[in-house]
Amino acid sequence: MGNDEYFKDKYCLVTGANSGIGYAISEELLKKGAIVFMAGRNAESLESAAKTLDSYAEQIRILLVDVTKQPEVDKAIQDTVAAEGRIDFLFNNAGIGGTMPTVDATLEHWRSIIDVNLWSVIYGINAALPFMRLQGGGHIVNTASLAGLIPFPFQSLYCATKYAVVGMSESMRYEFAEEGIHFSVTCPAAVVSRIWKKPILGPVHEEIKAPEDAIPAEEAAQIILQGVADKKGIIVVPEQPCGWLWHEYCNLSEAAEDFLLKMAHDRRIEWSKRQRS
Repeated sequence: MGNDEYFKDKYCLVTGANSGIGYAISEELLKKGAIVFMAGRNAESLESAAKTLDSYAEQIRILLVDVTKQPEVDKAIQDTVAAEGRIDFLFNNAGIGGTMPTVDATLEHWRSIIDVNLWSVIYGINAALPFMRLQGGGHIVNTASLAGLIPFPFQSLYCATKYAVVGMSESMRYEFAEEGIHFSVTCPAAVVSRIWKKPILGPVHEEIKAPEDAIPAEEAAQIILQGVADKKGIIVVPEQPCGWLWHEYCNLSEAAEDFLLKMAHDRRIEWSKRQRS
């Protein structure tokens, strides 16, 4: 089955669909003939995003949902099934970033990032699985990060949530394979999106620019959907050079060790500068 055929006429729910990777995934799905429920918590932003995809208006549905609230996630899934009779794909994509010294992290910082990056995924899976089991199949795609495969320094909070998403996605991939329910977890490196525009966690509240090597969200979406259509478990975005670093880390290479130690050193200096400014 080709990439387009895997999604054609399928019912897909995408969280965080108003911008970034979520928006790009929604657009790519629409191009492939899917019916897309674009979910987000800001009505104005969602409507604006949908309007830019006006040529696909008949394929678009809007769902207002705060993914940190279980009743709202449950209702979004239930509304999708009530409207269409099934849910073929769930893209648990909503998330926030977090780079800061661990010593500066409060329990509120921990709760905030866990609520968005982990609990929202759990809520989505918990709500969608029963319907997918009844209908005899489906595909759940969870957005993690390269920081769910590699322990980047000064991102302990973020890594904690993303490692959890990778682990549970892979575990469920094997558990539900015989039921025809597929799981994929995407692990993007730097992607141009609004995640860089949001204030960073910690005492220094400022916007940061996307790295120069960040790839466009459209490119990330194409890589992700190809991986999903191929039923890949872990989808690294982009595969190179990110796959190299993951491979080196898994093999406990000196190159990976040196790379991460240097990153820790550089980030410590950069953070000290921010706190002094």
